[in-house]
Amino acid sequence: MDDETPAFGAADLSNCDREPIHIPGSIQPHGALLALDAESLTVAQAGGNTRQLLGFAPRDLIGKPIEDWLSAGRIGRLRDLLDNEGAMIRPLHAFRMNAVGGNRGVDVTAHFSDGSLILEFEPVYEDIVDDSLALVQTMIRSVQEADSVAAFCQSVADVVRQATNFDRVMVYRFLPDGSGAVDAEAKDPALAPFLGLHYPASDIPKQARDLYLRNWIRLIADARYEPAPLEPVFDAQERRPLDLSQSALRSVSPIHLEYLGNMGVAATMSLSIILDGKLWGLVACHSRTPRFVAHRLRVALELFSQMASFLLETKITAAELELRSRSKVLHDRLLTHLAGVGELADALETLRPSLLDIISADGLGLWIEGRYTHLGRAPDADQAAGLVGWLNETAEDGVFHTSALPTLYAPAVDFADVASGIIALSVSKTPRDYVIWFRPEIIETVTWAGNPDKSVNAEPDGQRLSPRKSFAAWKQEVRLQSRPWSSVAIQTAQALRVSLLEVVLRRVDQIARERESARQRQDALLVALDHRIRQWETTAQQLKIESDRRAVVEAELSEVLRSTVINQEAERQRIARELHDSLGQYLTVMQLDLDGIGRDVDSSLAVKRRVADLKNLTASLGKEVNRLAWEIRPTALDDLGLQTAIQQFLEEWGQKSGLQFDLHLALSDRRLPPIVETTLYRILQEAITNVVKHSQAKKAGVILKATSSEAIMIVEDDGRGFLWDDVDSATKPSSRLGLLGVRERLSLVGGKLEIETSPGHGATLFIHVPL
Repeated sequence: MDDETPAFGAADLSNCDREPIHIPGSIQPHGALLALDAESLTVAQAGGNTRQLLGFAPRDLIGKPIEDWLSAGRIGRLRDLLDNEGAMIRPLHAFRMNAVGGNRGVDVTAHFSDGSLILEFEPVYEDIVDDSLALVQTMIRSVQEADSVAAFCQSVADVVRQATNFDRVMVYRFLPDGSGAVDAEAKDPALAPFLGLHYPASDIPKQARDLYLRNWIRLIADARYEPAPLEPVFDAQERRPLDLSQSALRSVSPIHLEYLGNMGVAATMSLSIILDGKLWGLVACHSRTPRFVAHRLRVALELFSQMASFLLETKITAAELELRSRSKVLHDRLLTHLAGVGELADALETLRPSLLDIISADGLGLWIEGRYTHLGRAPDADQAAGLVGWLNETAEDGVFHTSALPTLYAPAVDFADVASGIIALSVSKTPRDYVIWFRPEIIETVTWAGNPDKSVNAEPDGQRLSPRKSFAAWKQEVRLQSRPWSSVAIQTAQALRVSLLEVVLRRVDQIARERESARQRQDALLVALDHRIRQWETTAQQLKIESDRRAVVEAELSEVLRSTVINQEAERQRIARELHDSLGQYLTVMQLDLDGIGRDVDSSLAVKRRVADLKNLTASLGKEVNRLAWEIRPTALDDLGLQTAIQQFLEEWGQKSGLQFDLHLALSDRRLPPIVETTLYRILQEAITNVVKHSQAKKAGVILKATSSEAIMIVEDDGRGFLWDDVDSATKPSSRLGLLGVRERLSLVGGKLEIETSPGHGATLFIHVPL
C-alpha cells in the first residue's frame, strides 16, 4: 500500500461500530476489480490480481480503454447489459473468460456503484454445480418438510453443509438486543459444538448487519489474506473512496479477520435470512482451509437463501396467525362487552380478567383517573404511581413495551420480580390513563462463546480493541429481564388501543349528535321566539314598568321578611328567657313550697304520696319548660356561641333518635355575626329534622368552618338519598325537606345552598354564607 493511503483505509480499531467497512479502499487479493467510466469504458480505478488475470499491473490499467485487453464480443456483452439491465445495483454475471496467465476460467460480474461500472474478476477454483436450479429445488424440498421453526433451521444447516462441504454450518439468529444465538448446527464430528452458544452484538456491528441486509451472500475465501489496495484510492472526479457495498471481493475489517483467526476459521461464507425486510439471522459457514466457492454455486445458494427466508417467514407468520386469531376472538368478545357502556373506566374495571386473557401476562394494572387497581402479580399502588409518572414524562402516546424495564426506569429494580417487562397502553390524553400488562423477571444462565467483553490492549498509538481469543463456553447469569413480548402481543395491544379509542370516540360522537339535536331544537325554538317577540313588542313597556314595580315589591318583601325573621328570633329569645327565668323560677318556688308542705303535714301516707307526686310533676314541668325554652331559642347560642349550641343540639338529637353524629367544628372561640349564627343554626335544625324523618340514615356528619370571607357548613348522611327526576312537582324534595325555607333564610344573608344526592348514596348539603 502506498504512502497516500487515506484515513478511511485504516480501520478504526478502537470501536467496531465506527469502522467504514463499505469503503475499505481494498479488495481480497485472489480476484481483481476495475471501476470503469460508464460512457467511455476506460479504467478509472483498479486493484487486485490484475497481472495474472488480465496481464497488466493495476496502475498500468488506469486510463486505458477495455478494448486493449478484452475481446469485442465481451465488450458487446457489457454494452448489452448497460442498455438492457437498467441500474444494475446488484452484480450480474457478464461472462466467463480465461486468465491471461493460464487456462483457469474467470467469472466476470458487473454492477454500478457511485456512477461507475464495476467489473469483478474471480478465478474458478471449484465448479461442482452442473444444474443450479435442480440443486435449489432439492434443498427447498428438504427444508419445507420441517414441521417447526427449530426443525426448519436444523434442516437448513444440514442441506447447506451437504451442498457446500463446509466444515461447519450454523443458523445464527439475531436477538432483540442485537446479540446472536446459534439455533442449529451441522458440522464435522471432530469440531467442538457451537450449538446454543450466544455471541454479543459487538461481534457483528450495526454497519455489518446493514450490509448483510443488502447482500444475500458474502464470501471470505481466505481469511489470512493481505488486502489488495485500489489504485488510485480516490475516484479522480468525485475525490471520494469507492463504495464497495455490493462488491463480492470487498475487503473486510482487519478486526474481523483477526476474530476469524482466533476462532481457527480459514474461510467463511454467510447467507442472509431476511424476514419482512429485516435481518432475522445468518446461515454461517466455516472452513478450516481456504474455500474459493464459485459464482455459480453462490448464485444457487443466494436463491436458496431467499426462498428459505420466504418459507421461514411463512412458518412464523402461520404460528403468529394462530395466536392472532385466538387474540382476535377474545378482542371481539371484549368489544361486545364494551359496545353498550357509558363510561370506559367502569367497563375496564369489570373486564380486567378478559384483558389479562387477551395478552399473555402474569399481572394487569389499571390506572384510571388517578385510581389504581390490579389483578395477578403487579406492583403496589406507590410503585405504579411512580411508573405512570415516568411513562407520562418519557413514553409517547400509544403503546409502550419493554422486556427490560429496570434498565430504562431505575426504580423498577425494586419490583423486578413482578414487572421486569411491561406493555403500557394509554387510553387518554395527558395526564394519561393506562392499561398495563406485567411480566416478572426471568433469571436465566446464558452460555456465551467466550467472554463477550472484548479486551482493550494498550498500543503505541493508543488503545485498541482485541477480538476474543477463546470461544470456550462462558456462562453468565442474566437478570432484570422478562420473557420477551411477541410481535403478536404488541400488535394485539395496538389493535386494542384503537378499539378502546373507538369506544371513546363513539361516546363523543353520541354526545355530539345529542348536542346537534339539541341545537336544532333550540333553533326551532328561536324561530318561534322571534315570532313571539314581534307579538310582545307592543307590551314590552308595560312589562318593564311591571318589572320595576315587582323589583320594588320584592325589595320591600325581602326587607319585611328580614324584619320578620329578626323579630321572630327576638320574640323567641324573649319567650325563652321568660320561660327559663320567670316560669322556671315560679316552678322552683312551687317545688320548695311543696317540700315545706311535706314537712309540715302529719305523717299521713296518702298526703305524703300526693305531695311527692306534685313534686315530681313540678320537676317534670320544669324540665319541659327548659326544653321548650331551649328549642325556641337556645341560650347557648347567645351566651356561648354557635359551636357550643350545635354540640348541645346534636347531643340531644343523638339521645332521642339514636343517630350517630361525626362533628368537625373549627370555629374555636370565634363568634360570627348574630344573624349568621342564627341562620346556620336554624338551617342545621331543619336539615337534622329531615334526616331523622325521611332518610333512614344511621350516621350523619356536620362540618363547620369559617374563613376570612365566608362561613361554610356541610351536613351529610348515609341514608337512602333521592333522585330529582323521580318526584313530581307536588312532592319535590325542596318542599318535602323544607329546603325552600332554608333557601329563604340564606337569601336574607346572601348565602347559597348546594345539594348532592343519589338513590342509595345519602345526601350532602353545602351551605356558604358570606361574612
